[in-house]
Amino acid sequence: MELCNILKYDRSLYPSKAVFYYKTEEKDFIPLQADISHIRGQKAGFTEAFTSKFESKNLQPQDLAYSNPLIIEECYVPPNVEHLYCRFSLRVMAKSLRPSGCSNPEVFALLEELAITFHECGGYQELAKRYCKNLLLGTWLWRNQNTGNTQIEIKTSSGNFYQITNTRQLDWGSRWPKDAQQVLDELSHELHLALTDPKVFWSADITAKIETVFCQEIYPSQLMIDKDKGEASKQFAKVECLDGLKAVSFNSVKIGAALQLIDDWWGEDAHKRLRVHEFGADQEFIVARRSPESMRSFYALFVKSEHYLDELKKQLLAAEVYISSDIYYVFAVLIKGGMFQKKAESKNTETETKKKAGTTRKAYTKEKA
Repeated sequence: MELCNILKYDRSLYPSKAVFYYKTEEKDFIPLQADISHIRGQKAGFTEAFTSKFESKNLQPQDLAYSNPLIIEECYVPPNVEHLYCRFSLRVMAKSLRPSGCSNPEVFALLEELAITFHECGGYQELAKRYCKNLLLGTWLWRNQNTGNTQIEIKTSSGNFYQITNTRQLDWGSRWPKDAQQVLDELSHELHLALTDPKVFWSADITAKIETVFCQEIYPSQLMIDKDKGEASKQFAKVECLDGLKAVSFNSVKIGAALQLIDDWWGEDAHKRLRVHEFGADQEFIVARRSPESMRSFYALFVKSEHYLDELKKQLLAAEVYISSDIYYVFAVLIKGGMFQKKAESKNTETETKKKAGTTRKAYTKEKA
């Protein structure tokens, strides 16, 4: 299969922003707010004292002792609050069953048949289970997982309620207790239906109840801003409530990134899960685990769709179905969605190509004569 000039998939997972709040005896929703702090930062960076060649700068003894005034936002749990809540919603739609735009009818038909066969082989069940694991483990809390016991509650549009009493008792790779495993299986079944049936409009309301310590620091999403004079250089994402107060939050992209932390197929010795990415971006080591040279990138695998279709059709006839990790990864990217086409050649490039081809033909004719 060749990539088309137009080829795109709509994403299948639609998380909302996640809002932090706490409760009191009088109110069941009080937004957690950020504080603005004026601090005297230290001049401790490498470039403060050294050049790029590791040579000392010409400084006075007191230059590195001066403070560096900063304005930043900080977020802490109010005193006497024992539990903090973080809540978001998730909609799931069956958008990976076919492209949302494709300039080649043959490729469209191939990809649609591939998705149908992948579904018949039970492939979506594994992906649904992985997304649900991240939901139930509270992976989406990011640095806020490093706290006390955390309870996860999920209400679905199907009318069901699921609860994990303590995420600290669970781990991605370990065997889950019977009650937690049942929750995982039942929730995965609901999400699986939403991924595979376009007629199903499914959503879930997810809440984490976090046990905190006195005035514990909280880490919401941090904004990337162009700082103006007098403005905080470090600011958090916020959601404005009806009463005008602003609750710190996670942006939806950060929630989605956590749900997509399922790629442990990137190498035989893969020691961690990566966020689903076309080139296996590893933000911890700043390296592409699926670089173009590795032939494990999404594009290198995606063009093998005809081969994967034949492979899955053979598995349908087998006593025990086996789906390769490459196929799981390809569909995880399609669920994430994106633009996967190759760029069409510009008119200038096409003209240059024709000129080069004409010159080559003339040279060949002369040589032959």
